[in-house]
Amino acid sequence: MARGSLGIEGKVREQGQKEAEVKKNVMSLLAVVLICFLAVIITGKALAAGTWSYYNLTVPPFGGTANTNNLQKLYTGQCAVNSTSVGANYDLWAYLELVDNTVVSTKQLINDGTSISFDNWASAGQTVHMTFQSGQTDPVYIQAIGYWSPDNP
Repeated sequence: MARGSLGIEGKVREQGQKEAEVKKNVMSLLAVVLICFLAVIITGKALAAGTWSYYNLTVPPFGGTANTNNLQKLYTGQCAVNSTSVGANYDLWAYLELVDNTVVSTKQLINDGTSISFDNWASAGQTVHMTFQSGQTDPVYIQAIGYWSPDNP
């Protein structure tokens, strides 16, 4: 009889060890999943903060305007424009606006190869777009190509 009880105790001990090993593996897996989840969130925020948005717009003559797509500001502070080209050696004014077209920055003069960061009054969480304006005496449509960011990446 003592012999049978030893066999049961051994099986119980063995089962306990297996359960402990499974528990350890599950905890390790949960730790890895948590680390991956946090990495995705942190990386996503970092990428979003440094996001440049491409624009290719045609600005109408005589003080006409063209707007980029709308983006949400992540931080209060500067915005940026990196102009690849402005057509026909003209200059354009660039400035930040809210969705309702309220101007929230000073106007900055840009042309081919201009890369600028400038202050604005939009707050984090507000949706904005960059507006480009031709000069009052510019008689032609002006193509503008480049990148912009609501936050200074």
